Amino acid sequence: MRRRAIGMALLLLAPWILHGQEASRDTSGIPSARSSSDTVRVLQLAPLPSADTSSHARRGKSTAAAMLLSAALPGAGQFYNQSYWKVPVIAGLGIYFVSGWLDNNRKARDYRDQYSASLAAIPGGNTQLSLLREFYKDQRDAFAWYFLVLYMINIADAYVDASLFDFNVGGDLSSRRLPPEPGLPQASLTIRVFF
Repeated sequence: MRRRAIGMALLLLAPWILHGQEASRDTSGIPSARSSSDTVRVLQLAPLPSADTSSHARRGKSTAAAMLLSAALPGAGQFYNQSYWKVPVIAGLGIYFVSGWLDNNRKARDYRDQYSASLAAIPGGNTQLSLLREFYKDQRDAFAWYFLVLYMINIADAYVDASLFDFNVGGDLSSRRLPPEPGLPQASLTIRVFF
């Protein structure tokens, strides 16, 4: 347990650790009494990444890691890709689909038991109870499919987000019309709207 806690702490600190640097004297500029072969490892911390997304300093994200995280825990890949607003959407839909499945499963079992009891009392049983049992079984199965589709979309979205993480659209998204060159055939499009 202690090893796992230390490992998690190192993983959390890993983005800030830049590299070790060798130094043979202290920061005051005074040479040390040690020989030149003696070195001291100094741990330097990297600055936090800037919020400026227009620069090309953003590092890409691993698509495999994003997909594995989303497969292990829906929404974790979106958190890894820094799409924080998607996490509560995926979690909310997942909780809704699971609770819908549980509720419909409970109702299907209740009506199954009631129908089984009616078979003992009435020959052929109560058909209304049979119809309700089948209805809730179908609803339960539909919620299972909804959850499965959400799960697959969650993984696909994590893959796309990781692939496009460092994609820079830039500030200039304007379009411009180039002047026509004389002597070349020109194509034109006319749209007329009549009321």
